[in-house]
Amino acid sequence: MKYALGPILYYWPKAKVEAFYEQAADSSADIIYLGETVCAKRRELKLKDWLHIAHQLKKAGKEVCLSTMTLLETQSDLFMLRRYCDNLGFTVEANDLAAVEHLSKHQVPFVTGAAINCYNGETVALLHNLGMKRWVMPVELSRDWLATIRRSELVKNLPLEIEVRM
Repeated sequence: MKYALGPILYYWPKAKVEAFYEQAADSSADIIYLGETVCAKRRELKLKDWLHIAHQLKKAGKEVCLSTMTLLETQSDLFMLRRYCDNLGFTVEANDLAAVEHLSKHQVPFVTGAAINCYNGETVALLHNLGMKRWVMPVELSRDWLATIRRSELVKNLPLEIEVRM
């Protein structure tokens, strides 16, 4: 079992974010998610800042995953999404189907975030066929629901990591 630290869902000033991830580098977390997922207008950190933090965490032995926005509203959001997806060095957590489409089209493995509506074995298998290597279960699903999906004939033999966020 691995421990993951999900992306920050709150607005914090840049210095607080940087201090938080300095502490995360020394934590027992194996996987650390970075990036703005909630609101495109609160971009105090730019992609270059996130990549700088990502490289520091990688040097500390962490697996780093860049998280994308959960709801794209503008062309500039789509442009930024493509920049995250094309970072060439870190796994991307796709939190919108536009990210799934872009990463799949470029044959880049990805993590499907909890914001993607994935509630059955058929959808898990479809996303896996598109390049998903890890599925973050939607937070509203129960342990029993997860067990049912894992027993699905379409899922049970897939080489797939499953992540549960609490």
